[in-house]
Amino acid sequence: MRDQDKIAQIITRLETGTCTPQELEWLHEWYQSRDMQTGAVFRDDAHRLQLQSDMLQHIHEQLDEVQVPSTGSVVPLYKKWWTAAAVLVLVVATGAWAWHSYRETHTLLIAEVGPGQQQQIVLSDSSRVWLNAGARLKYPKVFGDIRTVELEGEGFFEIQQDAHRPFEVHTQELNVQVLGTSFDVKAYSMLDETQVTVKTGMVKVLHHQTGLDVLSANDQLTYSRSAQQYMKSKADNDQINEWASGMISLSQAGFAEVALTLENQYGVHIRFNPAEMKQYEYTLRCSKHLSVSQVLDIISSIHPIQYDIKDNEITVHRKN
Repeated sequence: MRDQDKIAQIITRLETGTCTPQELEWLHEWYQSRDMQTGAVFRDDAHRLQLQSDMLQHIHEQLDEVQVPSTGSVVPLYKKWWTAAAVLVLVVATGAWAWHSYRETHTLLIAEVGPGQQQQIVLSDSSRVWLNAGARLKYPKVFGDIRTVELEGEGFFEIQQDAHRPFEVHTQELNVQVLGTSFDVKAYSMLDETQVTVKTGMVKVLHHQTGLDVLSANDQLTYSRSAQQYMKSKADNDQINEWASGMISLSQAGFAEVALTLENQYGVHIRFNPAEMKQYEYTLRCSKHLSVSQVLDIISSIHPIQYDIKDNEITVHRKN
């Protein structure tokens, strides 16, 4: 690990109260070994003094809490203050390079996709993400040692291979770990099920920190929040990311997923009785260029439903 990355990591641990005495001692020794010049990287003196004051206040709060878990011994006070001095001088004297890295890896960006839209994002490692309508992705401006993003909604990922830095997608229920592969994650909080489907390569799926299964190409894992169980099945490779090329593509979906898909695509609100509609599963493939009434006509030609449209409100009933 580069010194720049390690310093940023130690500062992060200081902020969370998890920094070890060994890391603080390393920072002190690193500082002692450098012959640094004061850098002119601050906007003005007020900016430099404010940053210095903020760090000093934080160090005061953290110093008395640092202990060695294995022996219970406390870092000697003089070493604590050496370390405090080193961290302060790090802010004032080392200039842009460590703090620029720290800020870059801790700057989070958020992409949100509106109704009827989709968006492609290129991440800092050149991985690509396609977001479906109604999706939200939180990701760092620059990745650190672990490449982590948070997803709400549906996204298709093409991940650049990096054996030293795994890639993780975090959702409300599941985490997906990969090295380099392409896969789809559907994780809308309004739906009971979270789904992971692999197009190429291999991924590991976890429920929080508990491993569930390992998926390879064409594998699909569907996790039910209410049942706290998952099912593994096979998917049609060509249909895994059809939505990214302008298609509405659903396979054996409940009506709640059908309704959410149409709401995200057309910006409408669909009312229905879940108990009335839960009897059927819906498989649907059609162009996103069709109107919402045309899509509902396709569904009603296969399933016994009827619908009424008033402005952006759609009410769906089962035919008697």
